[in-house]
Amino acid sequence: MRTMQNIADALSAMKFRKKLLGGVDESDVWRQLENLQRLYQLVYDEQAAYYQALIDERDRALARMGRRMGGDADG
Repeated sequence: MRTMQNIADALSAMKFRKKLLGGVDESDVWRQLENLQRLYQLVYDEQAAYYQALIDERDRALARMGRRMGGDADG
């Protein structure tokens, strides 16, 4: 699973192409930012799926407990 550490590592490794007369290549900066945004989205999506799986498992466990107790798990 990707984490915020992957993002920190990517930021640390980020290098920009220099222009001939100083500064950085603007198109390269935008490309790097797009890559960073994709990485943020991947981390977010993976973490969202992980936490949704935890919630789903909790719901299943609660439903099992409700059935064992002879109650109605729906409310």
